[in-house]
Amino acid sequence: MAGPVERKADRVASDLMRRIVAGEQPVGSLLPKEPELAQEYGVNRSVIREAIKQLEVHRLVRPIKRRGTEVLDPLRSPSPDVVRAMLFPEPGVIDQAAFAELLEIRTRLDIVMTGLAAERRTATDLAAMDRCLVELTAALGQPERYGSAMEQLTTAIAQATHNRIYQMLVHWHERVQVDLPQLQMVVRLANEPHLQGVRALVELIRKHKADEARRRVAKVHAWATPRMLAAAALSSGASLPDVAEGTLP
Repeated sequence: MAGPVERKADRVASDLMRRIVAGEQPVGSLLPKEPELAQEYGVNRSVIREAIKQLEVHRLVRPIKRRGTEVLDPLRSPSPDVVRAMLFPEPGVIDQAAFAELLEIRTRLDIVMTGLAAERRTATDLAAMDRCLVELTAALGQPERYGSAMEQLTTAIAQATHNRIYQMLVHWHERVQVDLPQLQMVVRLANEPHLQGVRALVELIRKHKADEARRRVAKVHAWATPRMLAAAALSSGASLPDVAEGTLP
């Protein structure tokens, strides 16, 4: 019995999250009462209570005694699921502005993180990266496996910074991008040229060449960002001429 209730609660929480992120339920307003939400979603009140508890975990609402459930500012939430709701305002549609903002943050993160890894890496860190290179080699021609190996390498680079916050940020970003694997495959090609580039980056980290590592990562992101934005627009239904001409709204 708990399973179906939980799944219904997930569905309700996801939709309420979308409404809050989109501003349909304004910050400072009160959510509709439990009976109203239960009727709207066609579920019982226990499902609504569970959904609201989920929103509390994401810091999107808070209960106020004798008043109801107040909506909080989604921009103050640290939850990766809230960012995912920003990225996907509706099923199958990626918000271009939110995606561009995410890519901007990831660019800066990767540049600084890789530089620190080159400065601070240990022999143990390099051994972890080398294991990732072995797995990447074995995964050539297998996009999903290759993508998973790239995530493992990113985690190894984060660990090489010896800053736990970078490791947390990498895991946070993995959660945010869980619905974006096809877009990543546009630039994360499971082929030999891509692998050669990855090997070259690891060699820069191995040789403590932090500045060169930062420059290489910056160039990769400068190349990849417009391609991922274009792929996101096409996957959301934009026309090829609009994408090619840069006339997207």
